[in-house]
Amino acid sequence: VVELCEVLPRFAALRTLDLSKNKIGLEGAKAIAEALMKSGTAVVITLYLGLNNIGDEGAIAIAEALKVNAVLLNELGLGNNSIGADGAKAIAEALKVNAVLTELRLGVNTIGDKGAKAIAEVLKVNAVVTTLSLWNNSIGDEGAIAIAEALKIKAVLTTLHLNVNNIGDEGAIAIAEALKVNAVVTELWLGGNEIGDEGAKAIAEALKVNTVLTKLDLEYNSMGDAGKQAVRDAEKGRSGFRLEL
Repeated sequence: VVELCEVLPRFAALRTLDLSKNKIGLEGAKAIAEALMKSGTAVVITLYLGLNNIGDEGAIAIAEALKVNAVLLNELGLGNNSIGADGAKAIAEALKVNAVLTELRLGVNTIGDKGAKAIAEVLKVNAVVTTLSLWNNSIGDEGAIAIAEALKIKAVLTTLHLNVNNIGDEGAIAIAEALKVNAVVTELWLGGNEIGDEGAKAIAEALKVNTVLTKLDLEYNSMGDAGKQAVRDAEKGRSGFRLEL
């Protein structure tokens, strides 16, 4: 990876760099971060570093690059990298100054509720991130509530992945309340959580007033027939609406 980073400036037309599943580790992440910070480096717009075990330190290094590389990188994939709350907090700090990154994918990490809260705070001020994937990060109800509050304040995010996050009724109700006032989110993924009938009914009520959501994933939750029926009833008559239940 170090050698690759040294020759990156020669590839001026390079737009996508996918180094997923390459065991680059911390040192590789640092090398890539340094390359991104050099003004002569190729204009990489999409960067995928999934499944590389870069950890918090690697995420922190990439975050520092995001602060400098503010006119280049649009899409960043860091899924499945053992990134915890510290790494998420560093990325959140970078997004306060980076005004170009539109897609952030952090699925299958361990950011927890603290990491989710940090990202939620920056979503309140960031005006460019439109796709956020935090699936399988154990953010729980607290993390979901924090993100829901951000959705009420800043209307930019269009696609949100929160599946497999131990979110229960409390988190679902908070998200439902956000959907009542948010007119931008079009895709919401909440499958594989612990949402019961109460949470499902709250989401159903939100669907009655929210007219922009076109995709809702609620598969593999804890709701019974009553909750499922409430959602089905609420989505009747919505043209082009995709429901996974």
